[in-house]
Amino acid sequence: MNFKTEIRQRKPAPTAVLTADKEYTKKTVVNRNNNNLIAALLFLVSLPVRFKNVALPAQVVFDEVHFGKYAAYYIRRSFFFDVHPPLAKLLIAFVAWISGFKGDFDFAEIGNVIPENVPYVQMRAFGALFGALIVPLSYLTIRDAGHSKIAATLTALAICFENGLITNNRLVLLDAYLLFFIAFTVFSWNRFYNLKRSFDRSWYFWLLCSGIGLGCTVSTKWVGLFTVATIGVSTIRQLWKILGDITVTKRLYALHFFSRAICLIIVPVSIYIGSFYIHLSILDKSGPGESYMEMQTQNELKGYYPIDTPRPIVYGSIITIRHLETTGGFLHSHKANYAEGSQQQQVTLYPHRDNNNWWRVLKSDNSEEPKNDLLASDNTTWLQYVRAGETIRLEHVETAPLKLHSHDIPAPVTDTDYNKEVSAYGFPNHEGDANDNWLLKIDEDSRIPEASQFLQARRSKFRLMHTYQDCYLYASYERLPDWGYDQQEISCISEALKPKTMWQIDESQNPMLPENVVMEPEHRPDFLQKFLRLHKAMWTINSELTDTHPFESRPHEWPLLLSVISFWQTETNQIILLGNPLVYWSSTVAVLTFFILYGFFQLRQKRGFQDSFGGLRTYYETSAGFFVMAWTFHYLPFFKMERQLFIHHYMPSLYFAVLTLGVGLDILLRRFPRLMKLGVLVLSSVCVIYTWWVYSPLAYSGEWSLAQCESVSLLKSWGLSCETYTPLGSPERLIMEDVEATTKESEIVYVNEEGERITHEDVHQQHIYDDNEEDDDDDEDDEDDEDGEEEDKAEDSIPMPTDAPEPPEYEPEFIDGKEVVYEDDDEDEDEWPRTIYGVDPDADEDDEVKPLTVRKIPLTKHLDL
Repeated sequence: MNFKTEIRQRKPAPTAVLTADKEYTKKTVVNRNNNNLIAALLFLVSLPVRFKNVALPAQVVFDEVHFGKYAAYYIRRSFFFDVHPPLAKLLIAFVAWISGFKGDFDFAEIGNVIPENVPYVQMRAFGALFGALIVPLSYLTIRDAGHSKIAATLTALAICFENGLITNNRLVLLDAYLLFFIAFTVFSWNRFYNLKRSFDRSWYFWLLCSGIGLGCTVSTKWVGLFTVATIGVSTIRQLWKILGDITVTKRLYALHFFSRAICLIIVPVSIYIGSFYIHLSILDKSGPGESYMEMQTQNELKGYYPIDTPRPIVYGSIITIRHLETTGGFLHSHKANYAEGSQQQQVTLYPHRDNNNWWRVLKSDNSEEPKNDLLASDNTTWLQYVRAGETIRLEHVETAPLKLHSHDIPAPVTDTDYNKEVSAYGFPNHEGDANDNWLLKIDEDSRIPEASQFLQARRSKFRLMHTYQDCYLYASYERLPDWGYDQQEISCISEALKPKTMWQIDESQNPMLPENVVMEPEHRPDFLQKFLRLHKAMWTINSELTDTHPFESRPHEWPLLLSVISFWQTETNQIILLGNPLVYWSSTVAVLTFFILYGFFQLRQKRGFQDSFGGLRTYYETSAGFFVMAWTFHYLPFFKMERQLFIHHYMPSLYFAVLTLGVGLDILLRRFPRLMKLGVLVLSSVCVIYTWWVYSPLAYSGEWSLAQCESVSLLKSWGLSCETYTPLGSPERLIMEDVEATTKESEIVYVNEEGERITHEDVHQQHIYDDNEEDDDDDEDDEDDEDGEEEDKAEDSIPMPTDAPEPPEYEPEFIDGKEVVYEDDDEDEDEWPRTIYGVDPDADEDDEVKPLTVRKIPLTKHLDL
């Protein structure tokens, strides 16, 4: 007996029941039509609220520097990296593309003027449209939960006139798309959950819509996983309830289970993976984010053909070594020295192919008897394999005889006791010392046992342990300062996670290898491997976003609206993400009230009291409980996050808090007369709209006055920068500028001889210009000199800030094969010899500096690359 036969064999309902069902269905259709009409009207109301001044400012605002830039990368098909999934960015890029954007504007910095040929208005408007759609969805969600039109209307108006949502929705950001997909998912699931009949078209349709909403939510931001948890818990609760229904057979229960599994698991996962497939298919050219992918993917993006390389590694071969854990960069060195520490030659992790990536493998102890492993191409010389457990040295080919070296000096960036500097060190006729020795430890792999015994290109995964410092060659995402060309730091660490100490040979060369040597092909990752690699990088970078930000905040501040975000600011206008205080605080009260009432009645129930209130308590706890659960899932996890957080991360939770407020108002007004309910609706709507209007200049970059701004600055933590609205040139503005000048030297304002106000940068540039003029005019007559003296006196009357000393520029130790040294060491006989990098700080200023001598160094020959 199949499912359809089993359903048909159910006992038919009595005629009276069927008649009641028809009347109920007819009434439901009428109510639904009325709801759709009201929802459409609310949508029309939200359009001008979201679209007002959407073209202003015609400058880059806040995170538009990222998401506008990503749209340009999509159009140019240049590979980029972002910590968020791609769906919303794909939608933004699609709108930009159909609007004629050529990807020729990079949205580089906040405040950059956007050219007229860039369709930023369409890009913003698309997000504003998604933000406007949230309003009718909130109305329908409350109505489908069984609550009154008044409560649903008030809820929708609170969402419509919430200033923070407006500010976030009308810019090129991801939040409008994220919140729309969350709202759509909850609306679809709520409608599905309340259906009385199972397995009909409507049942499958709304279940499928719930799954599509989940997939789109997670494909926009990983915050969507909190929505998945919300729907997941509700699904488990529903299945548990069905399991207790004895009229449901096993087959029917299996159909319930697998229908939900397909629509709520397989469909969302397919959408998520599909969005990345489109993402990776479009970005098929080299771009700024390629360094986060495997080296083989980078080579593919750059259009390099796969390169085969000899599999066996023998002593004397030159190799490139890439790191497996971070960005897959190459072990690298170049003719530049550390600006601190040992001041020896830098060793870094470099993400591109380069001649400075090549190292020669040398045996650390030549006293051992050589092994005849492989006959060379000359049929005379025997080559020796590099084996696991042997101690080796790595000589940098381009700057030989410098070798990979470490010592008891802290690393330049991760300056810790267990993190040692790694450098390239050596000089002519010096074979090396104990600090050049590295013990080769190859990981065992049962699939390729020979690669666990002998070092092989692209097959062996190994670690290099410094035999003297007892530490491992290590790379992280830390980057060197400007003097290190912003390349990743290499260090030797004694306490490190194993994955960040793992390396692999990428290429090798040795003309002595026989012609029939086994070659290892270059593997190009397929979609699944790229997908997994990209997610690994996304997770790592996301967890390491711990830098401080002036507008970051912590979760405990959000429900009370204790923080804001300054999106954009000029001398006369600004955009600040500040929520509607009335909506924020009342919704927070609604959530707290639910927790208090729920806990109170649970305690009374334990004591034997039955407070049903005619079923009203169960009704409230079920309806509001779902929204509070969603609020909890979207809010509490942020307390465990150490990364940068901002108040816009509270927007999904705010949405559910407002829905909870709507449920609470409906319960509160349930026994009020209809006229009084309408009065509450009108009064509450007027208060919400008035509060929106008061703070609207911050959302729309509107005109405001200093007095208006200060009068509505309810909390000091907001920091609304009300001085922005002081007219330029007014006495108040000049006074404020003078006050700022006393506390911030970079903003000192002066008055020149013509009475014009100039900054200290202008004065400093003029001072430099005058100094150059004096140097060029040394031979002028006495009259010009007297004029110059008068000008100098005028300049001396202006208080000049003290310039910070510029750090010395450290030149490479080896230049064109010559080393610059001093004849003798410093007389102090300490760690500060006089070198080209500086002198002993304890030495007397009058000490004579001994002249430099230059010693020629013979260039070391190496294999052609």
